[in-house]
Amino acid sequence: MNKKYLLSLLLTAYFATFLRFYLNNNFVISIIGSFLYGFVISRTISKSKREILLTGFCSCFTSFSGFIHFLYQFIIQGYYLKLFLYFNVIVILNLIIMYIGFQLSRKLT
Repeated sequence: MNKKYLLSLLLTAYFATFLRFYLNNNFVISIIGSFLYGFVISRTISKSKREILLTGFCSCFTSFSGFIHFLYQFIIQGYYLKLFLYFNVIVILNLIIMYIGFQLSRKLT
């Protein structure tokens, strides 16, 4: 592996983690991350840049464990209807936002 590539991946992951910590809102983070993911996958960029942006930034920024922890809190509190509604709304909304990011990126090229 290229040292420059690994350093870029590390710095991107660090920045994404810092940004996630600063925002501290799972809903906003998932919306931003879904939009960015859709935006990046429609772009024609090199494989290494795609990996750095998707794996380094989006994966660290949108951390699935934060989403699961939020849903787990509903289970502990016994809010099963909220759990069901939130889970479905967030998944569907994130897919829609990702599609919007994808389409917007296509229109900009």
